[in-house]
Amino acid sequence: MDATLAACKSIFQDIARFRGLLFDRLIAPYGLTMSQARVLLHLLAEDKLTQSDIARRMDVGTVTVGGLVDRLEARGLVERRADPIDRRAKRVCLTDEARPLEKIMDECSAEVDGASFKGLPETSIHVLLSNLQAVRQNLLETLNKEAG
Repeated sequence: MDATLAACKSIFQDIARFRGLLFDRLIAPYGLTMSQARVLLHLLAEDKLTQSDIARRMDVGTVTVGGLVDRLEARGLVERRADPIDRRAKRVCLTDEARPLEKIMDECSAEVDGASFKGLPETSIHVLLSNLQAVRQNLLETLNKEAG
C-alpha cells in the first residue's frame, strides 16, 4: 500500500503541475500567466476586492498579489481605487479591457480539461470526481480539526 500511496502523491503533484503548465502555455499568447489569470477570475467573480482579500482567496501572500496586480495594472486590466470607507485600503477594480479575457480564460480552461480527460469514459470521470471529492473532504476535515 505504501508504494500505491507514494504513486498517488506523485500523480497528484504531476497533474497539478502539468495542468498549470498547459494553462500557462495556452494563456501566454494573451500576455497573461496563470497567476495573473487567477487574480482576474477572482475579480470577475467579485470586483473591487482588496489585495488582502485576493491573497486570502488565492492562499498566497499579499506581496505576491501586489506584484501580480502591478503587472495587471501596467497592462490596463485593473486599477487600484481608494476604499470609500477605509482610506488606507485600496480596492482592485477590473477595467473594461479585462472583461473580454473571461471568455479566453474559459476557453483555455476547457482545453486543459479536454486534454486532462481525453479518452476516459464519462462513468470513469464521475467515479474519479467522487473519489477526489472524498480525498478533498478528508483533508479539509483534518485541517479544520487541527485549526480548532
